[in-house]
Amino acid sequence: MSEDGLNLGAKPRKSSADVAAGRPARLSREQVLDAAMALLQHSGGESFSLRQLAKRLDTVPGNLYTYFPSKEALFEVLAEQALAALELSLNTDLEWDQQLRSWMNSLRGAVKSHPGLPFLIGLAGTAPAALSKIDAVTALLQAQGMPIGPAVLHAQGLLWAVMGFAVFEIHASDARVVQRLSAADSAVAYPQIMAHLALQDLEPLWSATVDRSVEGLKALLEQAV
Repeated sequence: MSEDGLNLGAKPRKSSADVAAGRPARLSREQVLDAAMALLQHSGGESFSLRQLAKRLDTVPGNLYTYFPSKEALFEVLAEQALAALELSLNTDLEWDQQLRSWMNSLRGAVKSHPGLPFLIGLAGTAPAALSKIDAVTALLQAQGMPIGPAVLHAQGLLWAVMGFAVFEIHASDARVVQRLSAADSAVAYPQIMAHLALQDLEPLWSATVDRSVEGLKALLEQAV
């Protein structure tokens, strides 16, 4: 447990033979992944290193390469696991446009509630687990008469847009970011924009984003009829 209260992963135990021989502790793949996600949440993506991770696990960096050949490979697995853990479903009791609105709201909340996912968002958008999310929205749009090609592109675009919004939201709502923006020269140059810009309260911006996405799809479907 760190000073911040984060569980940085249980350290591997050394057998009596390991201790006697002075060998590093034995690791499991799950231990490495758990500790890596906790360290990612604690230190962020840019300062994350396999050397740091090895230190947390009381081992040497070389032992980590048994499971992951690089930091990038480790991050790919973390992104896949994080996205796979997001349980999203469409409420079929609603009209299709309301289903889509509900899905977007659920995805936004799920990304924001997963502390490590923002650092992995670039990989999560193309992780295999993303396909099940894209497939569900694709099927919904196809059921409204949209051909599969455009349906897939719109579904992928929605997934990426919502995840990106959630990540921007996490960082943009930081008080330090708001203070810097308010004090910048641009705030003086564009007073009317600054008066209406969504900063600490991002709900109006989110509502506008959802409305634009859903109403735009409805318009496309109506044109195709």
